[in-house]
Amino acid sequence: YGGFVDAVCDKAYVVPCWIFFISTIPGTRLRMLQYATLWCLILAEAASGTVRFRAYFTAQGVQAPRVVGLDFSTSAVKADGIGKAKQTLEMVGSALYVLPWFRYPGLLLLSLAVPLAYESVRRKIKKRVIYVDGADQGGNVACHKMLKFWMQARGMGSKLIVGVVGKERTTDMVLNACACSAVDEVIAEAPEKVDLDFLTVHGIDYVLCSAGKAKDIAHDELVAERRILQLHEDGAARPIDVKSGAKTE
Repeated sequence: YGGFVDAVCDKAYVVPCWIFFISTIPGTRLRMLQYATLWCLILAEAASGTVRFRAYFTAQGVQAPRVVGLDFSTSAVKADGIGKAKQTLEMVGSALYVLPWFRYPGLLLLSLAVPLAYESVRRKIKKRVIYVDGADQGGNVACHKMLKFWMQARGMGSKLIVGVVGKERTTDMVLNACACSAVDEVIAEAPEKVDLDFLTVHGIDYVLCSAGKAKDIAHDELVAERRILQLHEDGAARPIDVKSGAKTE
C-alpha cells in the first residue's frame, strides 16, 4: 500500500499543475514546444496512473519476489529506478517552470522527463510469461505452499502457465490449477524437462522453480540463455550462473 501511495501522489500533484501551465503559456517562439511537452507528460502520467490502479486492485495477496541479476521489473505498483529519475525531473522542472526567470530551464527538465515517462509506462505494460512446474512444491494438490508459489510467480509477470507432468493425479492437479486465480493457463502432460523449443512454442519468457530444482525441470540450454530463475528462501529469484558449473542434465 505504501509503495502504491508513494507512486501516485506525485501524479495527483503534477498533472493538475501541468493543466494549469497550459493555460498560462505565453506567445513565444517555444510555445509549441511547451504545449507538446506538457501534453505528452499529461498523457503519459494518466496512462501510468491507470496501469498502477489496475495493478494494485488486481494484485495477488502475496508480494512478488525481487529478481537479482536481471533487469526485471516485477511491479507495476511501485516506482523503479526509471520512475524515480522521471519523478525528480518532473518535480524540479515543474518548480522551476512556475518562476518566470527559470521557465526555460524548467522546460528543459520537463522535456528530459518525457522519454523517461514513456519508458516507465512501457515497462509497466510489458508482457512477461512465467512457467512453473505444478509439482515444484511436492505436487500436493491442497498444499498452501504450492498456491503461494503460484501467486509469487504470477506477480513476476503478466501471465502464469502451470505445467502438469505425467499422468498420476493429473486430473486433480489440473483442476486445482484451473481453480487458482493466479493461474492463466494449464498445460496437461507437460514434459518432465522443458527446453527452448517448448518455451518458444508456448511463448514463455522465464521458468521459475525452487532453489535446487532446476536440474529436474529444465535442460542446460535454458541455463545458458538465463531463462531459469530459482526462488530462494530469502525471497529473491536469481538466474543460474553458468560459470558456477551448475548442470541440469
